[in-house]
Amino acid sequence: MGERPRPRIVLNPPKHDPSATATATTPPAEAAARSRPSPFGAARPREVVLAEKGLDWRKMEGEIEHKTSRPGSLRDLICEQLALIENRRLDGSANRGVSESDNAEAPQSPEDSASALQNELRAAAQLWFSRDRKEPAPKSVQAAAAQSARHGEDDAAAAAGGKVPQLQAENLPAANEAMKRRTLEVLEELAAPRGGGNKVKEIQPEGTQKGLGRIIAPSWQDVLHSSSGLPTPSIYQVEKLRHSFYNNVQAWFAMKNQYEGGLYHHACVQQVGPKLLCRNDIKQMIMENILLDRTGGSNCSVICINAGSGHGKTSLLHALYNDKLLTDTFDKRIWIQLSDRLDMPMLFRKIVEGAMNDHCSITNLGCLQEMVKEEFSDKKFLLFLDDADIEDQQFWNTVLEVLNAGAKGSAVIMATRSSTVCTFMDMTAQFYILNPLSEENNLMLLQQYAATGTDIQSNPVLLMVAKGFISMFGTNPLNLKAIGGLLCHADNISFEMDKLEGSVMPLQLCHDVLPIHLKKCLSFCSLFPEGYIFDKHHMVLKWIAHGCVKSVEGRELEDVGIEYFNELLCRSFVQYSPIGNDKDDKFVMHELVYKVVESVARDKYYKFEDLLNSVPENILHLSLVSSQFQTVELMSKTKELNDLQTFMVVQPEWRPYKISFPTLNLASLHDFFLKFTSLETLDLSHTDTKELPGSIVGLRNLQYLSVSNTSIRSLPCELCSLSNLQTLEAKDCRFLTELPGDTKKLLKLRHLDLTRDLGHVQLPQGVGQLTDIQTLPVFHASSDPSHCSVSELGNLHNLRGCLRLSGLESVKTSSNAQEANLKDKHHLKDLTLQWHDGGINIDDEDEDEDIENVAAQVLESLQPHTNLQELAIRGYEGSVFPAWMQSSSSLPNLVSLTLDGCCNCTEFPAIAQLPSLKYLSVRKMYCVQRLITNTIVHGATKFPSLELINLWEMYGLEELFEASEGDCPRLCKVCISRCPDLKILPCVPSVKELVLHCGRELPDIPELASLMSLKIEGFHGVKSFSLPALPVLKKMEIRSCKELVSVDGLSALTTVQRLKIAGCPKLVLPTTDGSSLTI
Repeated sequence: MGERPRPRIVLNPPKHDPSATATATTPPAEAAARSRPSPFGAARPREVVLAEKGLDWRKMEGEIEHKTSRPGSLRDLICEQLALIENRRLDGSANRGVSESDNAEAPQSPEDSASALQNELRAAAQLWFSRDRKEPAPKSVQAAAAQSARHGEDDAAAAAGGKVPQLQAENLPAANEAMKRRTLEVLEELAAPRGGGNKVKEIQPEGTQKGLGRIIAPSWQDVLHSSSGLPTPSIYQVEKLRHSFYNNVQAWFAMKNQYEGGLYHHACVQQVGPKLLCRNDIKQMIMENILLDRTGGSNCSVICINAGSGHGKTSLLHALYNDKLLTDTFDKRIWIQLSDRLDMPMLFRKIVEGAMNDHCSITNLGCLQEMVKEEFSDKKFLLFLDDADIEDQQFWNTVLEVLNAGAKGSAVIMATRSSTVCTFMDMTAQFYILNPLSEENNLMLLQQYAATGTDIQSNPVLLMVAKGFISMFGTNPLNLKAIGGLLCHADNISFEMDKLEGSVMPLQLCHDVLPIHLKKCLSFCSLFPEGYIFDKHHMVLKWIAHGCVKSVEGRELEDVGIEYFNELLCRSFVQYSPIGNDKDDKFVMHELVYKVVESVARDKYYKFEDLLNSVPENILHLSLVSSQFQTVELMSKTKELNDLQTFMVVQPEWRPYKISFPTLNLASLHDFFLKFTSLETLDLSHTDTKELPGSIVGLRNLQYLSVSNTSIRSLPCELCSLSNLQTLEAKDCRFLTELPGDTKKLLKLRHLDLTRDLGHVQLPQGVGQLTDIQTLPVFHASSDPSHCSVSELGNLHNLRGCLRLSGLESVKTSSNAQEANLKDKHHLKDLTLQWHDGGINIDDEDEDEDIENVAAQVLESLQPHTNLQELAIRGYEGSVFPAWMQSSSSLPNLVSLTLDGCCNCTEFPAIAQLPSLKYLSVRKMYCVQRLITNTIVHGATKFPSLELINLWEMYGLEELFEASEGDCPRLCKVCISRCPDLKILPCVPSVKELVLHCGRELPDIPELASLMSLKIEGFHGVKSFSLPALPVLKKMEIRSCKELVSVDGLSALTTVQRLKIAGCPKLVLPTTDGSSLTI
């Protein structure tokens, strides 16, 4: 593979004064307009701009409104103006205003107008090469012109004739291929029909198609003027493309690179997980404060972090929330995102839900307060309150009084923009104000997010540019991150430092220079509430249905969409969710970024939250957000709309637990579907929908449909006529039992998700013909000929992600199992093989040797691809494991293995040599006495990557394995529950956490040099036990050992910082003076 091209950054390009090239015939107002320093400044009123060009805005506005009553009329009007501009330019009258009589000229056809629109833009770019200038052209322009001449373009002839040659894509200057592609994206977008994307639209009835709707105010003359009179550019272009086009042209003709060799860019810092940059000192101070032993005062301490938006409050809270030491110290951790609409009952309900990890429907304030006290009673909790900006002293006095019911050492950490909130806390509260970062820290931040492999501080030229950015944007870290993300992804950047004035909003600037497809993705995100936590893969599927993701030859749309998401992550437009980690796919958009995106998208994207009024006209994408159950009359709320492409019901916030209750009842769905036949995305999740009307058959463009968490009992057969449907979700529909018989007609279906906790949804025969399917989390094999058999998996070669293959007890021959062809499904990462939905079948009278043999043959035939990372086998009826589980070459990438309910197996599979195995969980293997036998290769390291062992309900287990020196070098945690015959634990020095739960006798605990946490619980018959030397033990917990009287060696554990003993009424502890203390 060749070396990656090195992007280049250009420093201090020569200034170019547009007004200096204006001719004597240029109107003064227009010359003044050309002298504006940057199009990123405030846009002038469109009335002024149009008046300068001889146009009457009010008359034009009335004409536009009149002509939008017919499909495509506004586009024709725009093209009429473009035709007039082109005619005046060819006649040598480019500086003459548009008169009223000009409008009498015949309009172009839609096909010709689209071509004219592209040619107008291409001609503007070509003017850089075809006109003489009164001042020398920048060197980069001269170089580009020379290169353009080498491509055979006749600039001299164009200048002499006054006619600008049309540029074709292949003839555009090739100085920067990436910027060429971005410019052509703009040209294609401007010429594309409304609705965008590469989808074929059906012809809409008259009166249903809306026009582009917005008028651009500033012109492109800031960069595309000429000495001989630039033709007046089209004023009817989509405003959201103005900044992007300007930057594309400016970057296209960037100055010659002054930094020899360019800058090499490595992987974005955001791609490898959230990190706390430059605030570690404050984090350490806060942690010391939290962990400080307090003898008096309140049980609950308060820590207040105060700073403005974008200064790192949430990032700091995020780092504290996920800190391993704090996680081990506190019994409960709860994160709550506050909002302006949050009242006291809502806050306490959120606290209860966080403590129970379940939904709470109680609304009475008194009851909620008592529930909080009960949940926190005798528990040491850590509560994080982000955006705690409620300036009400009585509110906070009441909240903190209730929270004081927790155990001593509990803490509340709150982040707020309001200094007033800090004054409401009592004198014991600790305050931390996040001041602006130092120049050194800002340089480090820019280094990280710009992802340059070159050390900024070691290069004087690069350091000068970095300090320029810091002087403009360094007061707010979020702005600097966004600028760093821009630098990271721009292939060739030309920033005129004097044009980036202090009034320029960097987030807006970074948004404006995004490629069109990324802008569309962000605009779609505005349909979700501010602060909403969303799943990456789920969002990408909606982007695809929305037409944001462009097809790339040889690549799947989903992979391209993930690439889009990762770029937005690297550019700091999205960030990791505070309550997640780098292994989760949960993300959120910062409030400042959200406001920028929402302001740009609001003309076409509407988030309907109050549900009181009707939806404004011209909206194409609509979401309903409701926190309480109510009925919505869809037809009355959307009476102003003639067209709709997206309709979604969105929860007001993401919850880590499943919600079983509906939030909305949607009335008039039948008429709604009849009216809005252009729908592409339809999400009815969490509504009180019991059935879909047959009028859904008219939604021919529908690509995404979700009815998850509804009471729907069946899907209509008309659904199978939706030939463009790509995603069908019906998760957690507890009454849904099967799909329509003609589901096999949905030939474009790529994602079918029927996940539920209990039971399954029967798949009809023929689903195996849907060969484009990539996501199929659940597949239930059936012996019923009208339903899917396991062999239908054979043709689904594109399956990826996870697959739970259940109903394997119905598979009677190994040949049927082999036809599933799991071995060739190289995109599968997570596989569950399940016999019996209940998990286990322990009917010894019915179990015979034939059943065991058939199960063993079936499992042998279901060998997965070597790329598999997670494997779970549940309810297995065989007595032996297959050969492919005994070979490290068959599962070289396996990270997690779960064996659950394999009751007939007497021996554990030989997995000790699996090179990548990190997590091992085993449950209900009653006959296994030893996990690993001594038959492995002599001298080979056992479990070279294993980090966690989790064993429970292993009633015959006597020993895990014998550990030699060097075995299990990464093992950190061992959890053992209900293994009553276990007597010996392996001595693995790397173990840091040991949990022993429920047994007759406590196994001997070896000397574990790295053990930091020990928990012993539920050994009711044990009267005493001895502890070995544990030199670094910091946390110890002994619970529910009713007969326990003494613990030898406890007094020698001098490093223990937290000792918790409960439910041990007979235990007597030694004291420092030699006496005894009864618990």
